[in-house]
Amino acid sequence: MTTINVYMQDGRVLKYDVANGTKAREHAHRIVTQGWRNVTDDVMEYYPVHQVLKVTFAYEEDYMGTRYERQD
Repeated sequence: MTTINVYMQDGRVLKYDVANGTKAREHAHRIVTQGWRNVTDDVMEYYPVHQVLKVTFAYEEDYMGTRYERQD
């Protein structure tokens, strides 16, 4: 299991689990490009992209087989 952390503009950190790092990467991409959707008590909530500050998740070191370097 991989836990995704979604940091919202209002200070909340929403967390949920997905099966693996590949799924986490897919979910993170969708969240930062399409926004955050959540269902609570049969109510669908949608938060636009501008309300999502960042998305993080941890994955195994060998997961991607390559390193991403920050370009400053």
